[in-house]
Amino acid sequence: MFAAMVRAPRWLLALLLCAAPTLPGCKTGPGLTKVEAPAEGITLRYDLTPGQVYQGSVRRSATIRAASSATSTSQSFSFDLTLTVRGPDETRGGTAVTARFSAVQVKWSLPPSFPLSVAEFNRTASQQLQGLEVDFNVDDTGKILHMPELPDDLSAELRVVLQQALDALETAFLSVPAQALKAGDTWKDDKKRGRKGKLGRYSEGTVTSKVDGFYQTGEPPITVTRLITDTDETEITTTSSGSHEVKKQSTITALFATEQRYLYSYVNEEQIFDAGNTNTFAKTEVNWAKPVSQTGAGAAPKVQDISDPCHPDYVGSEECGAEAAPPAPAGGEPPASSQPPTTSAPPPSGN
Repeated sequence: MFAAMVRAPRWLLALLLCAAPTLPGCKTGPGLTKVEAPAEGITLRYDLTPGQVYQGSVRRSATIRAASSATSTSQSFSFDLTLTVRGPDETRGGTAVTARFSAVQVKWSLPPSFPLSVAEFNRTASQQLQGLEVDFNVDDTGKILHMPELPDDLSAELRVVLQQALDALETAFLSVPAQALKAGDTWKDDKKRGRKGKLGRYSEGTVTSKVDGFYQTGEPPITVTRLITDTDETEITTTSSGSHEVKKQSTITALFATEQRYLYSYVNEEQIFDAGNTNTFAKTEVNWAKPVSQTGAGAAPKVQDISDPCHPDYVGSEECGAEAAPPAPAGGEPPASSQPPTTSAPPPSGN
């Protein structure tokens, strides 16, 4: 998705000036060179041009400690994502985006009493995610307007894996404010998702964000805005048998590609407190790329020459006709309840 850096510094001048690490042009971390921003500030927006494609890689690792003992387990997964911007959605609002999972690897620990072996469970979870397509909606400030829910009849353990994968999918879009930003600016947002008191998952919390500076990174160089975000959140899951509450605290360090208009990278360090049960410490690392067409940097992304709107790789504004069964989701009704809600193909045997 990215790539860029600045012209080579004059070595002697850089050597003398970088004793003051806050000066523009000095290295402030791995691959980052501090630069000055325009006096009027920088406005951050996402490029949601229909047909635009983003490619990302997600890595998450977690340590879960039991509250009643000294035992701990580890869980991790990794996968690649391809996002395709479909276009405006008048029904749900914002812009419709389709995400496709690939290169999935799940390494999950399980309690000794679990009926499946660890190897079988990890294989099943990986198969459920591999090739899964998810339709969701976002606006150009990065606010997620719609994300599908999982079916009710998934096992508790498999539900956790798939829900965390959907949560990680949201890291493609970190919410940004409408106004122009300058170094040191801070702002707060209220975070709410779901319907309070209703069946399903409801979360609410406070998000505090700060502009930590402007930099150049990559080769060739691009300008990025570094954002630091702290979140305090309460999540309540309500089922027919009752409600369950967990609390989350996280710190996100993100780089936003200012001119290219996408989230360049993202590191989330998170603590999850499930009172009386477990404490979880997790780290999620995401890198995104915005491919450009072969006609040159800055040109519009190349769109496949596919005219059939029912083709899984079709990009455009037409919808698949009702008389034909589309092989890719169109954001409508979920498939059979035995499958994750937005998969475009039947899950492999072994589910």
